[in-house]
Amino acid sequence: MRARCWPSTTKTTCPKPKRDVSDVAIVGGGLSGLLTAWRLLDVNRDANVTVYEAKDEIGGDHTWSFNDSDIPEALRDWLAPFVRHSWDRYDVKFSDRERTLEIGYRSGDSETLRAAIAPLRDTGRLHVQTGQSVEPKDIHAGVVIDARGFEARDDTFLGYQKFVGRTIKTEQPHGVVHPVIMDATVEQIDGYRFLYLLPFSETEMLVEDTYFSDTPHLSENEIGARIDNYIAEKGWSDHRVIRNEKGVLPMTTATDRDDDAVEIGLRGGLVVSATGFTVPHAVETADVVAQAYKRGEAEAVGPAIRALKRRHYKREQYARLLNRMFFHAGEPEKRYVILQRFYGLNEGLVRRFYRNALTPWDKMRILFGKPPVPVTRALYNFSEKAFIRRQRRLTPAERER
Repeated sequence: MRARCWPSTTKTTCPKPKRDVSDVAIVGGGLSGLLTAWRLLDVNRDANVTVYEAKDEIGGDHTWSFNDSDIPEALRDWLAPFVRHSWDRYDVKFSDRERTLEIGYRSGDSETLRAAIAPLRDTGRLHVQTGQSVEPKDIHAGVVIDARGFEARDDTFLGYQKFVGRTIKTEQPHGVVHPVIMDATVEQIDGYRFLYLLPFSETEMLVEDTYFSDTPHLSENEIGARIDNYIAEKGWSDHRVIRNEKGVLPMTTATDRDDDAVEIGLRGGLVVSATGFTVPHAVETADVVAQAYKRGEAEAVGPAIRALKRRHYKREQYARLLNRMFFHAGEPEKRYVILQRFYGLNEGLVRRFYRNALTPWDKMRILFGKPPVPVTRALYNFSEKAFIRRQRRLTPAERER
């Protein structure tokens, strides 16, 4: 029988439905939410988790890639079921530099993510509810983790990585042997533009047109036409499209965020600021949550996430500085010069950069030398606090100019 709502003298009120789970609830069935559920249940065999996803299916329809060295060695075997493709090197290409880096590269996707957690669903320890939007405050559980994805905030200032990708199947071998993570020899449009190639087989490949841009606006038709032109120029016209994807990822330039919300993933700002990569921090978060639960069950999870976020915002200070140099000190059409210079540095430094493990000398080496941006603009954007004060005086439209 449906519950009835009775009018009071002032208004009609209905109690909000509460959803009960015994241990952990995660609102948001994307990468970070599902990796966290998976790791928590793998480490804690007596726990159970419910994931709430507003869409009809968990995991979305995405491809995620990362450097092998971005993941702690102790967690690589655990993450292996998520990985569909592996390469031992990748290329970068610029107008004045081409280079192969001997850095292992991995790629997983929504299907492998769903397959990795399927055994947990089969045991009944992982419950999934889809197709209904819920608010964390409406859920009763030992702890409720908000993993619903990116939300703009007044205390965080951003550039954006945005992309449209097509997985194509060619009639003849396409000839790309290992990933090209940046082909910036293309026309520079809307900030820094590059093509990203992931060869899944001799005849199957992801072709992604990517932009490091000042705005999140994404025109699929325009970018799709550019992808078609690129494919034609490479001689891959005899192909069919077997999958499409798109995305917009935040790249933080400055923040004075200080909140106690139990949020993870893009929602919690747990992303690699200088690259937009999400897998490394999603894996770190998953293990932090799992180990916290192991120490003190559900009541230990919230404090562990809050502490992780505080550490993350502090250790990302240098990455945010680089983003201010990139998005605010350089001319948009010349931003490729910054990356072209960076990829001429020592391979060990590049590896440490992606792992967010730069030494003091690494940081000096990146900033010093012939500057790829005007010195006066670099100095103007150096202070994060001053940058935030200036940005708060601007309207949203002025910030995007």
